[in-house]
Amino acid sequence: MEHKKKILSLMVVVALSGCASAPDQQLMNKGDDSSAITQSKEIISEQLLAIDPKVSESQKTVDVVEDKVKSVPEKVTAIVEAKKAELVLPTDPNTFLITSEPKTSKHPAFGQGMPIGFLLNGVEGQEVVVTRGDTYTFKVDTGVQHDFYFTTSPKGWGSGTYTDGVEGQFVFKGDVKLSPSSATPDLLYYQCRNHKNMGGKIFVIDKGEDLEALKRSLAAKERALSTGKSKRPKMAATESSVKNKLSYASMVLSSASAKRVEESGNAEAMAILNDARSNIANAKTSLESSDYETAMGQVNEGLRLVTAASRAISTESHMSAVNHKAQYDELVNSLNTYDGSYKRNVERAKKNGEKPSSSLDEGAYNALVTSGKAKAKNGDYAGANKDLNKAQNMITSVLTEMLHAQTITYDKSFDTPKEEYEYELSRAESYEELVPIAIEQKKPSQRALGLIDGFVAKGVRIKSEGKDVAAKGDYKMAIMAMQAATSNFQRALRIAGVN
Repeated sequence: MEHKKKILSLMVVVALSGCASAPDQQLMNKGDDSSAITQSKEIISEQLLAIDPKVSESQKTVDVVEDKVKSVPEKVTAIVEAKKAELVLPTDPNTFLITSEPKTSKHPAFGQGMPIGFLLNGVEGQEVVVTRGDTYTFKVDTGVQHDFYFTTSPKGWGSGTYTDGVEGQFVFKGDVKLSPSSATPDLLYYQCRNHKNMGGKIFVIDKGEDLEALKRSLAAKERALSTGKSKRPKMAATESSVKNKLSYASMVLSSASAKRVEESGNAEAMAILNDARSNIANAKTSLESSDYETAMGQVNEGLRLVTAASRAISTESHMSAVNHKAQYDELVNSLNTYDGSYKRNVERAKKNGEKPSSSLDEGAYNALVTSGKAKAKNGDYAGANKDLNKAQNMITSVLTEMLHAQTITYDKSFDTPKEEYEYELSRAESYEELVPIAIEQKKPSQRALGLIDGFVAKGVRIKSEGKDVAAKGDYKMAIMAMQAATSNFQRALRIAGVN
C-alpha cells in the first residue's frame, strides 16, 4: 500500500508539471522541444527507480503515468486537497506546520519555479504575520529534497539567507524558530534552499502596527524600485575593499565548487568559468592602475559568473540525476582536511600540556568512513555519501568544540620568546581553521560572508607579516602580529555566529 501511495504522489507531480503555465526554465532541459511533461518524466524516472528497482527494466511505467496524468488532470486538486485534510494542525497560534505537496492554482507561485510547493498549516504558500518580540516555531516536514529556510529573496533557492534570531533552519524535518527583533526587515520569505518559488511571505510587524498600511508601504517601495525611482546608494570602492574582494575571489576560484565545474565536462559552464577568471584578472590590472571603481565592478562580475557556472552544472545534475560521484569525491577531500586539523589540534594540546576539550569517537567515525568507501567501491555513491556526511558532522562538531574552547591566556610561562611566538602562531592557525567549519555549519548570509572574508583576509595578511618578522628574529613584534591575526579570525567567527 505504501508503495502505491508513493507512485500516486509522483503521478500528481507529473500532472502539475504538465498543467503549469510557465514552468521554471531552470527545470527545463536545453533545447527547443522541451516541455514540462518531458522534464517531469526525467525527474520522476529516478524517483520511481528508488521506490521500485524493477521499473528500470522498462520505461513503460513512466509512459503509463504520463498517459494517466494527461487524461485526468482534474483529479490533481482533489488528491492534494484530500492529503491536506489529513494534516494534524498545531493549536498554538505561534506554531506553524510546514509541509510540501504539488502546487495547485491556489499557490501564489503556481506555474513558477518548482511544481511542488510549501503549505503553511495546510494552506499553499500561506502568508504569515509575526510580531517583533515574540518567538515562533515552524514545524518542518517537507521531504528530503526541500530544506526550509528564511530569506529576503522572494524566490529562495539558497539566496538571501536571513539568520538573525533564527535557530535550526536548513532542515527538511524538525523545528525551526524565528524571534523577530527591531532589526528584522518588514518582509521575509519562507522558502526552499534547493528550489525556487516554493514558499510564501512573512510580514513582520510591531505590536499594534497596521498590517494593511505596512503592505501598502511595501507595495509602494516595490513599484518605486521597479520603475527606477528608488535606488540604493552606491558605496565608493577603495583600494582596501577591492583587495579584500579579490582575496575572496581567489578563494572562490580555488573552491570545490569551481573544481566541480572544471571536472563536469559541461562546455557552457566551463566557458562561464573562464569568463569569470578573465574578469577577475582584469580587476587586478585595474587595481594596479588605481581604477578602483572599475576593478570592483570587474571582480563582482567575476564572482557572479562563478555562481552562474556552478548553477549551470547543478541544474544539469538535478535534471539528469544528482552527481553522487562528485559529491563523494568532495566529501573524501573534506574529511581529509578535517581529519588533519583534528590531529594537529590534539597534538597542540598535548604539546602545551592541555587536555583536548572534546574528543572524537574514532571507532564510530572510522566505521562510517570505512563503510562509505566500501559502498563507493561497489558503485553505491548515494549510500556512501550518507555515511560520509555522518562522519563529517561528527568530526566538524568535535573540531568546533575544540577550537572554540581555546581562549587567550597570558599566564603561561615560556622559556624563550621564540616558544611564545610558536604558541601564538598555533593559536592563530587554530582559529583560522575554524572559520570554514563555522561557515559550513552556520550558513551565514551573503552579506555576512563578505564581512567574514574581509576579516579572514586581514588575519592571513597579518599572520604572513608576523612570520616574516619572526624570521628576522624579532619575536616580540611577531607575537603581537599573531595576536592581532587571531583577533581578526575571532571577529570573523563572531559574524558567522560562533560566539
